[in-house]
Amino acid sequence: MPRPHRSFSRRVLISQLALVIVILALVTGVFAWMGARTVTEVTETKALATARTLAIDPDVRAAATQASAEHADEPDEQIVTSMLKITDDLRDRSGISFAVVTDDRGIRLTHPDRSKIGHKVSTSPDEALAGRENVSHESGTLGETVRAKVPIYSSEDGKTVVGEVSVGIFASVLDADVRRELILLGTVAVLALALGGVVSVMLGRRLRRETLGVGPEELAEMARDQGAVLHGLDDGVLGFDTNGTLTLSNSNAKELLGTASARDSDELVGVPDEVTALMAEAPPEGALRRRITINDRILLATAVRVQRDGVSVGGVVTLRDETQMLTMARQLESVTAMARALRTQRHEFANRLHTVLGLVDTGATDEAHTYLSSLLGTGPITTPVEDIDLISDPYLRAVLEAKGTTAAEAGVNLAVTPDSLAVGAVRDPEAVTLILGNLIDNAVRAAVAGQRYAEAGGRV
Repeated sequence: MPRPHRSFSRRVLISQLALVIVILALVTGVFAWMGARTVTEVTETKALATARTLAIDPDVRAAATQASAEHADEPDEQIVTSMLKITDDLRDRSGISFAVVTDDRGIRLTHPDRSKIGHKVSTSPDEALAGRENVSHESGTLGETVRAKVPIYSSEDGKTVVGEVSVGIFASVLDADVRRELILLGTVAVLALALGGVVSVMLGRRLRRETLGVGPEELAEMARDQGAVLHGLDDGVLGFDTNGTLTLSNSNAKELLGTASARDSDELVGVPDEVTALMAEAPPEGALRRRITINDRILLATAVRVQRDGVSVGGVVTLRDETQMLTMARQLESVTAMARALRTQRHEFANRLHTVLGLVDTGATDEAHTYLSSLLGTGPITTPVEDIDLISDPYLRAVLEAKGTTAAEAGVNLAVTPDSLAVGAVRDPEAVTLILGNLIDNAVRAAVAGQRYAEAGGRV
C-alpha cells in the first residue's frame, strides 16, 4: 500500500519538531545529570562545612577531650547535655539532619535518638580518628544519609585526635532537592518544546505561503517546465522584479535584442531603454502594447504587471518580431493594388469586346471595323499614369500602373515627369514593391488629406 503523500511544509514541520524533541531530550538529560551532581556536591559540601564548624567549636573540643581522658562506661551527663544543646542548635540553624559527636573510641556523646548515646557508632570512625576528613553515602541507624566525618583535636595540645564529628543529611532530603531541580528543568523543557512547536508551525505556514504550498520536487519540476516553456516560445520573454530589475529572459529575447551570442542560455540580456520605459509605464491592471524598433527590427512589446494577493510581484514583457509580418502585409497591399488595377483593365477590355460582339451580331460589320480601327489608333487600354512610357522596365511599369489605378480611385492623378531617372532593370521586385509602394501610398494619402495648393489640373 503506497504511503500517503505529505506536503513539503508538513514534512518540514515534522522534521523540525523531531529535531527539537531530540535536542531537548539530550539537553534535558545532560542538565538533569549535571543538576543532580551539583545538588549532591552542594549537599556534601554543606555537610562537610558544618562538620568542620562543629569540630573546631571550643566547647565541643573541651567535651571530647574530657570524655576521651575519662573513658567512662557512660558519658558524663553534663557533657551530654551541653553537646546536645550545641548539636540541636546547629541542626536547627544549618538545616542538617543530624550531628553526632564521639570520643576517641567512637562512643557517641550525642545522637538524635537519646537511647543511642553511650554506644559505639554504626559506621566506621577510623578515617576521622586517624585525622582524615571524609564524605560518604552510608546507611546507619538513621537510614541512608550523606555523611561528613571530621576529626576533633584536643583542646590541650591541638594535635591529638580526641573524637570525631559526624554530620549527616538524609538521602530523602537530597532526593527532594534533586527532584525539585528535575521538575524545574522539565518545566523549562516543556515550555521550550511548546515554543519550538509554535515557531515550527509559524515557519511552516510562512514556507507554505512563500512556496504556494509547492514542495521541492514540484519546484524542481516547475523550474524545468518553466525553462522548457520559456525557451520554446516564439516570442521573447523578459521578467522583471518589483524594482524593475531583469530577473529572467529566454533565448528568443536575446536574439531579438541582439544578444544571441550569450555563452550561457540562462545569462540575462542587456535591457534597452525602450523596454525599461515600457515596463515602468505599464498600468497595474491590463497590458501596455507598443511598437519599438531595435536593431532594425520592428518589435511589438507587451508589458503586463504580475500581482499575487493584490500585491505586485514584478512584471513580464513579451517581444514579438513584426518586421516580417509588416513586410508581408505591405507586399500583400501592393499585390492587391496590382490585382485591382488588372481587374479594372480587364473590365475595360471586356466592355470593348462586348461592343465588337454586339456590332457583329447585328450585322454592322462596317461599324465594327471602324470601332476596331479607332481602338488600334488609340493604342492599348489606357493607363491612369501619365507618361508611363518613360519607364522601360516592365516590373516597374506594372507597379506604377497598379498604384496609378489606386490613386485614380482616390481622385489623385499619378504621373511620371520627364526628369524622372529610372535606368537599368529591377533586381529585387519585392523590395521595389515594398519601398515604392509605400512612398506612393503615403503621397496619395497626403494629397487626399492635405490642403489645395494648386488649381484643378495642376501639379504638386
